[in-house]
Order: sequence, then structure tokens, then C-alpha cells
Amino acid sequence: MTPALKSYEQFVNWVQNDMKKDRFLVNRKVFSVVLWCLILPSIILIVLFALRKYQWIGNVRYADLIIFLPPFAYALYSVWPTIRDVPKVFRKGGLNALLDESLKEVEWREKTSSKMKDELRLTTKEWDLIGFHLRADLHRMTQQNRYMSILACVVLFFMFQFLDLGAGSEIPLEAGPAGLVKAWVDQFSQWSVQVFSLALFSALFYLSGLQFQRYLSRYLVCIERVLKDDAH
Repeated sequence: MTPALKSYEQFVNWVQNDMKKDRFLVNRKVFSVVLWCLILPSIILIVLFALRKYQWIGNVRYADLIIFLPPFAYALYSVWPTIRDVPKVFRKGGLNALLDESLKEVEWREKTSSKMKDELRLTTKEWDLIGFHLRADLHRMTQQNRYMSILACVVLFFMFQFLDLGAGSEIPLEAGPAGLVKAWVDQFSQWSVQVFSLALFSALFYLSGLQFQRYLSRYLVCIERVLKDDAH
């Protein structure tokens, strides 16, 4: 094992022990996104398919909206704490709230960087190599998160298109221009629900993946803080 690999392993083990609580919260968020935005819509799709196949129900005109309900419910649940704190932010002022958050972040950086420096006891060169490898890992995680978000979006798209549950082609058309306009509006509403749900699901999946990068990037700042101390 090379010295660089050994020092990076020490750093990784230290971070794993330091962020046990945060890691549990992040894993729970990622699992919730997969459950509410992929697994539950898949189950609903299978149930609707079985009901239609055995003719227990007819065409479900707004099946896309039904499949979209779990991701929408999770999105509403995710943004509720932010919505709830909006009046407090307006009372304190947006800038004051931002500065209070910055003070907490600086306090965490100073405490964590000092603790990390005292417990790991690495040289300046080793800290520099750890920062290099961590930046490379963050870049790799960013690319991987994009690929997985696109892949999940494609899977959801084919879920919507699998049975054409919107049944837009089976809606009886009325004669004349009014019938054409109504058919166009119905078809547009079905596609708009699909596009909106795909966009929301992709955003949720991508943002959940960013949680890991956000936490690791905080430790990268701590490494830079340690290097500044060593430089002086």
C-alpha cells in the first residue's frame, strides 16, 4: 500500500466515523426518493396493467396523474420545511438568515478541521494528496449522478409509454372544429402531466444524489483550512 493510499484510507475512515448520523439521514433520503419516485409508480403501473388485462376496469383516462401522485406527494413533503420557514425568513430578513447559516457553517468548519488535524496527524504533502483525490472523487460522483438521473428518467418515460394508459386515442371525437380542439386539449393535458412528472422525478433524483457530494465537499473545505494552517 502506497503512502498516499494509506493516508487517504485513514481520512475516509475518519470521515465515515464523523458523519455516521448525517450518513444515515442521507441514505434515508435517497431511499425515500427511490421508493416514492420509482418503486411505488412501478407498482401502480403493474396494478393498473393487471386490472386492464383482466378487464376488471376499463381505460383509465388519467392514469398518468395517478402514477405521478407518489412523486408529487414526496416532493411536497420534501419542500414543506422550507415553505414552513418562509415567514420566519421574511421576518428576520433574507440576508440575516443567510448570515446566521454562514456563521453555523464556519463554526462547524473550524471545529471539524481542528479535530481532523489533531486526530489524523498527517503531513502537508499528505493533506494535499487527500484533497487532490477527494476533488477527483467529487467530480466522478457528479458525473455518475447525472448518468443515473438520466437513466431513471428514461425508465420512468417508458413506464408511461408502456401501455398508453392515457387512452387518448380511444376518446370519442366530436365532429367539427370544437371536437378537434377538445381532442388536442385532452392530448396536450396528458403529455403535460408526463413531462411535468418526468421533470420533477429527475430533479428529485438528481438532488438526492447531490446530498453525498454536499457533505463530502464540506470536508474538502476543512482540508483546505488545514493546509492554510500548515502554510503559516
